[in-house]
Amino acid sequence: MDRRDFFKRTGLTLAAGALLGPRVLADEAEKRVVQEELSGKILNYNPRMQYRPMGRTGVDVSALGFGMLRLPMQANGSVDFDQSVAMVRRAIEGGVNYIDTGRVYLNGQSEQAVGKALAGGWRDRVYVTSKSPWWAMERPEDFEKFFDESRRAIGTDVIDFYHIHMIMHRGLNEKVVPYKLIEKMEKLKADGKIRFMGFSFHDRLQLFKKVVEASSAWDFCLIQHNYLDYEYEAGVLGPKYAAANGMGVAVMKPVRTGFLANLPQSMRDALHSTGVEKPDVEWALDYLWDIPEVSVAVSGMNSMADVEANLKYASKARPNMLTPDEREALGATIRAFRETPGHIDCTGCYQCIPCPHNVAIGYIFAYVYNNYLVHKDMKRAMSDYTIAMSPIQRGAPASACVNCGACLEKCPQGLDIPNLLARVKETMGK
Repeated sequence: MDRRDFFKRTGLTLAAGALLGPRVLADEAEKRVVQEELSGKILNYNPRMQYRPMGRTGVDVSALGFGMLRLPMQANGSVDFDQSVAMVRRAIEGGVNYIDTGRVYLNGQSEQAVGKALAGGWRDRVYVTSKSPWWAMERPEDFEKFFDESRRAIGTDVIDFYHIHMIMHRGLNEKVVPYKLIEKMEKLKADGKIRFMGFSFHDRLQLFKKVVEASSAWDFCLIQHNYLDYEYEAGVLGPKYAAANGMGVAVMKPVRTGFLANLPQSMRDALHSTGVEKPDVEWALDYLWDIPEVSVAVSGMNSMADVEANLKYASKARPNMLTPDEREALGATIRAFRETPGHIDCTGCYQCIPCPHNVAIGYIFAYVYNNYLVHKDMKRAMSDYTIAMSPIQRGAPASACVNCGACLEKCPQGLDIPNLLARVKETMGK
């Protein structure tokens, strides 16, 4: 829009200017012009949502993404599709344009829920992601099979953001490299079947860097990060390294699979120690949105109330948004967590893996056992331990330890890992 068009539009509201004043009128007119320009540039633009560039892709994504793993369920164990569809569409109405699902999520029902939610014209308003599970592949051709199954379930010809799911040391060595999955991703992109290629990640920072450097065609990555686990897996340095390589950064589990959404009182008191009062979830999301390199925080939402609350928080999302007092409060909260009696001071750096007996040491200590100590919720802990941690994806339970001691010299914290695994086995029963 040139200067003449701008003043032509503002002249149409000249009468209103007599009431509002010339400065207010000019500000409102300029705001409308900016919003119209953004609406033409940003998919599903809503002025109440914040948007961020997704690396070299050239697209802007909503600061809040909808994670389709923790949908409302029915008593029979099936997804409540009616609730899920309503929630997704409300999020889209609120400006969300990034919907994250995966082939294996909820036994395939997650992709089906996305397909139902986006039917009837909603598909054109969002970017859809999905993921290819290496551990489920028995032969290289399964990659194309899983991709086509995902497209059919979602009801789309093109998947916008496609991942190799959950790259870890075992996956990289056993399937990703031998099955040439990165090359297959590059071909999908060249053929126009996906718009952007990336990977999700669960391992140590050194391996993350290796994967980033494995292809110049990576457009984005999906990592786990939150304020409690600033050293865990790719950690706080992961987004910076990915962004330095031109990649967009999506972050999963911003509330640590619900842990940071319902804090114990000691941690909540630490958050509020500097006088800043916010809901637990808002603290967790603000921490991520404060990081300039983070493109989108993918949040699993289980109810319409979750959707409405997260839309409200996302309307205020800004890079570098935290004050010094808020940063201090987050530090105090981390200390409160680590001072929990019996806490294992493991950062989940994964220096101890691969274990000769495939024990998922870092995940067991940093994610399962320490969470249990704080909340004393055995049902939740066993879900993290037995459902979210398969022997193929993450590794074996503490009971698989044979006290060989191979891990001892690798641990930067100098932890007595075999004895600590024995404590976990006694507590968790396996």
